[in-house]
Amino acid sequence: MTLAITLLIVGLVLLFAEILLPGMVLGALALLSIGGSVAAAYMNTEYGHLFLAIALTSVIGFTFWFVLIFPNTRFAKTLTSQTSVGDLGIDHSKLIDQHGEAFTDLRPSGKANINDQRFDVVTEGVFLEKGDPIRVIAIEGQRVVVRKA
Repeated sequence: MTLAITLLIVGLVLLFAEILLPGMVLGALALLSIGGSVAAAYMNTEYGHLFLAIALTSVIGFTFWFVLIFPNTRFAKTLTSQTSVGDLGIDHSKLIDQHGEAFTDLRPSGKANINDQRFDVVTEGVFLEKGDPIRVIAIEGQRVVVRKA
């Protein structure tokens, strides 16, 4: 009986610790410990159903709490980034129709000097050699598309 209770408590503590150290190792150990608790309760006591109900209720309750309530807590807000992701604030639209030269071989991507600045560029699929004159023909997001001038 004490083994089943100990495994259940250890499993629940490990499940909560998974929040602090994410990586699924502690979560997997928690589920194994809780499963071992239920197995030990079925083999050594007549309270196996009770341990199974406690384990299922605890895991389901923890999951709902983690998904619905935890993200709104002050602690969770300290763990998550509040900044936006993806917007770098870089605008290459002024490069269209500018001329430069390939700084590296473009196969089909590489580096090019345009207006005395170095940029990562990509061709339309054509290979260009280092030193070839290029012209910017399009900007696709952060991609600068060039062709031989």
